Amino acid sequence: MVKNIPITIQSVVFLLLTSLMIGCQSVPIIHSMLDQSAQLNNYQTFGFHPQLTLKADQYDSLSHRYIKSAIKTEMLNKGYKYAEEPDLLVNFNVYVKDKIKIDTVPSAAFYYHYRRDYGVWGDYPIFDERITQYTEGTLNVDLIDNKNNLLLWEGVAIGKVSDKTYENLEDRINQAVSLIFERLPK
Repeated sequence: MVKNIPITIQSVVFLLLTSLMIGCQSVPIIHSMLDQSAQLNNYQTFGFHPQLTLKADQYDSLSHRYIKSAIKTEMLNKGYKYAEEPDLLVNFNVYVKDKIKIDTVPSAAFYYHYRRDYGVWGDYPIFDERITQYTEGTLNVDLIDNKNNLLLWEGVAIGKVSDKTYENLEDRINQAVSLIFERLPK
């Protein structure tokens, strides 16, 4: 039966299914970078960067606490110990930005046209533009040599932020931090 379907239609269906699968992706995209000269197994302890310490007029938000807790759990799981005078400083940043994505997708309609003296011609797919507005969140986690103040490793999670993200924020943060730390060598 598949042999009877023209290759153009098969290609269009394949592209549509692929874009649907990618569009429904809820797992963040993870990137990491490592200083090639860094010997992370030489570090035993970690603590949070002083800029993450709250000042007297600031309050500790839920998301800030969730991120710190998730990072602490992952660092302990990697074999590091928490210390007041650590070998490694951990810093993190969160960025949230509104984005617009424009996709060109084939429509199901095909164009046929009749011109005198040429007959029927066409069989060209019509493409539609689909504009999607969404919010993208980025979480950066940095490991810094405390003595030399050098960045040794950076992990980044990038994903879409929606109402569902906020409904289960702690679990989403734990998932993203866990995926980031899968990239940390030890």
